[in-house]
Amino acid sequence: MNYKLVYESLPQKKDMEILGQGIARNAKAKRGLDPVVPFAFFIRDDNHEIKGGVNGNIGYGWLYVDQLWVDESLRGQGYGTQLMKAAEALALKKLCVAAAVNTGDWEALDFYKKLGFRVELERRGLEKNSKFYFLRKNYIEDKKTE
Repeated sequence: MNYKLVYESLPQKKDMEILGQGIARNAKAKRGLDPVVPFAFFIRDDNHEIKGGVNGNIGYGWLYVDQLWVDESLRGQGYGTQLMKAAEALALKKLCVAAAVNTGDWEALDFYKKLGFRVELERRGLEKNSKFYFLRKNYIEDKKTE
């Protein structure tokens, strides 16, 4: 059998799920870990249009926040905090020991710091002299998370 590497700029969801399933099988076989589970919370208006939201996944005892966005017309009114608090409440319910999020220097570093996240890594050298920050927040200090 021959194999070839193929680039796909818009991969199909079912193809991406195959990767996740393979990783889940390996994590279960090697460490007995449960699969990573996605989550999302949304802010919707009266027309059910999304005006903000947070999504990511919970896996291996961690909350991973992938995206947080609030429409400009709603910013500064506490919606971002509400979304993060909802995600963190879910994480605590699922017994997560910590949370991780990343943000650019043009985005929400101070916002995450106010929520108790601390910078774990700063990556420099991105386009236009930008920086990217990887942050974490421990929920259980006495349990080893490394």
